[in-house]
Amino acid sequence: MLARRHADGLLLLAIAVALSACGGGGEDAAACALNGPEPAVLAWDAVAGALGYRIYYRTAPGSYFQNLEQGLDVGNLVTYTVTGLASGTTYHFAVTAYGAEGESDFSNEACKAIN
Repeated sequence: MLARRHADGLLLLAIAVALSACGGGGEDAAACALNGPEPAVLAWDAVAGALGYRIYYRTAPGSYFQNLEQGLDVGNLVTYTVTGLASGTTYHFAVTAYGAEGESDFSNEACKAIN
């Protein structure tokens, strides 16, 4: 079973391809160690009991574009390529796991500056 109190500690967004870890809000393109063209390739560790995962993203500090439970549902994949990203924009990504008992908190963030 996936319990919210356990999932947020286990769901860690891994650095993949041209993504770099962010400190958690307010970073600009200079804070992302690797910048590059789109797409952004995300990868994360599987969470025991998860039925699937959702990806959330934003372009500025604050709330994600999507409300909790409304992120991009990628099923049980543990890697996903996000396309359609605008040049000159820094994107911040987080992932949640969901299961029979609900959705986890957001993972740590990763960012990519698209150029």
